[in-house]
Parts: sequence; structure tokens; C-alpha cells
Amino acid sequence: MRADSTQPARGPIAHGREDRHGSRGVSESGLRVFRLPSNPVSFGVVSDFIAHYPPFDMYEFGLMVKTIRYQLEQQTHCVGAVGNNLVAYVGWILTTQEIAEAWTHNRGPLHPNAASGDAVAVTVLAARAGGYILPLIKEAKKLNLNNSVFWKRSFADGRADHKRAVRKRAP
Repeated sequence: MRADSTQPARGPIAHGREDRHGSRGVSESGLRVFRLPSNPVSFGVVSDFIAHYPPFDMYEFGLMVKTIRYQLEQQTHCVGAVGNNLVAYVGWILTTQEIAEAWTHNRGPLHPNAASGDAVAVTVLAARAGGYILPLIKEAKKLNLNNSVFWKRSFADGRADHKRAVRKRAP
């Protein structure tokens, strides 16, 4: 698999059932959504892909290395691929609702807390085309059904960051 951020996407995006390898099935557009193993090749492919997208293309190298490595090791990511080309990535951390709420309101840093995590914070989302985002989000949601989700949207054009949350409803 290789990172491919240079060609525009074409056609509608849909995803199907898992195949025998645990990958999401190929639809008419060819998008598969799955998780990568934690190894040096996966790390290189994801790093190369993410490095082409703002704001990640401007982030400190050490921060991105730690982030991607953690997400691969913890299996807290999904990728979208068409053929052998990576076309989308979403990565998150498991944390507590308290930590995520503080981060959302600029009252504290975001950090993982897998031991008592009841919330997910999306920290990396990059896609070659907007149509690839929803299938990744749906798969990530399936993997985190019992957690509230928090995220921050950064803009390449200088607009202020936006932090959002979708809190888990009480049963």
C-alpha cells in the first residue's frame, strides 16, 4: 500500500461487508476501510499520507511521530484505501470524558487514559476527498459504541479552531 494524495477522487463512496481478512468490502468506488498492523511499513505509509495535509504538514515532526505510532500500536485508527492507495486516515485516543471536556473548553491538555476511558478524542483526520470521510467515521464509531466523541477542526486558511463533541446518551 502506498500513500496517494495527488490524484482527485472520483465517484460515490460506499462500503460493504468485511472480507475474510477483516477488511471492509470493495464497493463500486473501490473504497475499503480497515485498520493497519503496527509495523514500520504502516508507520511510513501513514506518515507519508498525513504529511501532505494541513495542518499536519506544519506540525513538529516529533509530535506527529508519537501520535501516529501510538494510534497504530493501540489500534485506534482506520484507513481508507482504493486499490493499493491510501486515500483517508482517522486516528483517535481513548481518554476520559473529564479530560476531553476540559480540552474542549481550553481548560487542560488532551492525553490518553485507556484504563478508565469513556470518551474518544479524534486527533488526526485527513482525506484525499470529502467523500472518504463518512465511511471512516462510521467504522470508527462502530469500534467505539459506548464512548462520547470529541474532536477539533483546524483550518488551513487561518480561521480559529473549532472543538466539538457528541456525547453518549444515558441509557
